[in-house]
Amino acid sequence: MQLRDIALKNLQRRKSKMLFLVFGMVFGIATIVALFTLTGAMEKSISKKIEETGIKLAVTPDSDTVTFSVGGIPVASGISYDAKELPSDAVQLIKSGSIGDKIRVVAPKVMGTTMVNGTRVLAVGIDFPGEFAIKSWWEMLGGMRPDNDREVLAGYKAARKLDLVVGQPVELNGRAFTVSGILAETGEEEDGIIFLSLAAAREILGKQDNFSFIELTTVRDEKIASALSAEIAQKIPGARVKIIKEAAEARQELVGRFEKFSLVVSLIMILIASLIITTTMMSSVNERTREIGIFRAIGFRRGHITRIILTEAGLVSGVSAAAGYLMGMGAAVLIAPLFSTFEMEVTWNPLFGIAVLTGAILLGLLSGLYPALRAAKLDPAEALRFI
Repeated sequence: MQLRDIALKNLQRRKSKMLFLVFGMVFGIATIVALFTLTGAMEKSISKKIEETGIKLAVTPDSDTVTFSVGGIPVASGISYDAKELPSDAVQLIKSGSIGDKIRVVAPKVMGTTMVNGTRVLAVGIDFPGEFAIKSWWEMLGGMRPDNDREVLAGYKAARKLDLVVGQPVELNGRAFTVSGILAETGEEEDGIIFLSLAAAREILGKQDNFSFIELTTVRDEKIASALSAEIAQKIPGARVKIIKEAAEARQELVGRFEKFSLVVSLIMILIASLIITTTMMSSVNERTREIGIFRAIGFRRGHITRIILTEAGLVSGVSAAAGYLMGMGAAVLIAPLFSTFEMEVTWNPLFGIAVLTGAILLGLLSGLYPALRAAKLDPAEALRFI
């Protein structure tokens, strides 16, 4: 009989104890696999989104603001008393710079308050293709984006506040428009805004050819973004240029924290699994003192005893790793849709599965090493006490 067969027989005779060990390891491995799979999917999704959108810059007019406070408590802040706008040739000046070819999208805006069906709301004139290119997270709750100057797009909260529905006629400062679509809720300022074309916004707001502010995106290069920022500030006197931290980048920091949390949980799981394996194998060795003593008495060497115990630990760890990987990946697939804002795509990675299997077996062997060495050191004479 080979040593592997002896190890298998021992595992079969102690089914309840080994099943408890397997269950604990499967749960721990599944948790680790699910956490790392979800974290990896989040990072991949965010990196793709950041790479697609590039770095965003906001060009705004340099307006003087004032903050009021009473008794040291601020009651109003950021109030502008010298409202200004960007010149009509601001877009051309931005694009004509020495590194204008590094710009991906330019999205100018005209904004102001207007009356919509008797209620005052904020209206923003935009270039819809450019705006949707920059706001890659925008989704339509209903309808479609406007394709002419007489259609508007309503933010989620604005639509609820004004009882707007897709296809409904609506008046802005007495001029007739049609609600082309409604944006899904974003949790940002755009939820309470009515969007329309630049030409229509200038018409109802009484604006000239100037712009309220301009957003643009560049290639993903901090140096280029900084150089472009300085160049725009020089070309457009009185303009402020600021590099905007995207929501995707803020989410990237959140994912980084989640990754650290996953690492801590994984280390705790590994420690617990190691203790369970060591404790279980030690208990098994103590129960098999007579058996091990007889093996030594009939000629089994210490190396043979060590290999039997380590084979048991390796087999249990390998089976647990395979089951834990499958369970963890299944859990990740089921949980991923709950993180809809990340648009995660969980993929089965064979290399990750091999790494999990290898790591679990190594953990089992290391954790079972002390019980195996202790079993190998048993004196054959100990067996005589049990005969």
